[in-house]
Amino acid sequence: MSQQDYSFGAEDPLGVDHDQRTEFRLTGRATLLLELESPEPGEPPAPGARLVCHTHDLSVSGARVFTDQVLPVGALLPVTITLAGAGGSHELMVDVIWCEPREGRWASGLKVIPSDDSSYIDWVDAMARAMVQD
Repeated sequence: MSQQDYSFGAEDPLGVDHDQRTEFRLTGRATLLLELESPEPGEPPAPGARLVCHTHDLSVSGARVFTDQVLPVGALLPVTITLAGAGGSHELMVDVIWCEPREGRWASGLKVIPSDDSSYIDWVDAMARAMVQD
């Protein structure tokens, strides 16, 4: 596996990729469940308040996803990420860095917000194990 150097910068109109992430990119599939609206404590989520998407473009610090709706740039969203074949889900917080239309859908760059929380530490560990298996 080669090291990819890319970040959450959007591609320019000529299709040139300006990725600058300094971590390895995971080539496996992951499912993300984004919580777009937080319910009141004890209440179930409202219809449409969650969005499921998939990605093959994932690193420990973020992901690029394609959705049918725009994600608000600057929004901090709770997300549950499940790595295919790795078992377990990881509840994290992401920042929507960019969002732009692409081929009739929306492409968005999500940055994982680091924390001292055990779920973040478990996420980093799971990604390291997935990289070794990849």
